[in-house]
Amino acid sequence: MSEYIILMLNDSVPVKVTDVNLKTLETLINKPESIAVRIGKKSMVKNLIAVVVKMEAVAEAVDRNLKIVVRDTAFFTSAQSDAILDSLTNDINKKAFALVNDEILINRGCYQYAEYDDKIVVENEVEQEEKNIANEEETQADA
Repeated sequence: MSEYIILMLNDSVPVKVTDVNLKTLETLINKPESIAVRIGKKSMVKNLIAVVVKMEAVAEAVDRNLKIVVRDTAFFTSAQSDAILDSLTNDINKKAFALVNDEILINRGCYQYAEYDDKIVVENEVEQEEKNIANEEETQADA
């Protein structure tokens, strides 16, 4: 069961929740008639929510190459290319809350910036290429 953190606009203590479906939450929270939403086993006014984020996205990791800053707090996720920046920018311009990789739901009024680093993707591709070369050498040695 994944844990999520909710950061509030009123600078209160971050709230931990479980049993959250961010895709469903994004749909509900972006409805103009919604004033409050249920998040896990909590109900809260949507206008006080800065971000709902999966715990894994709180810490920087080797395989996470997209940094998103919300209210001076950095969150991390992974992306295949910098096209994610276009998608995020469009969502921020069109929706009250934007969902990134089913890990980070951002209130557009709290969004500051996102930064893509392709070095991690390149490193993963190099590692994969090295594995492919090693597999080919093993195959040739067996023949």
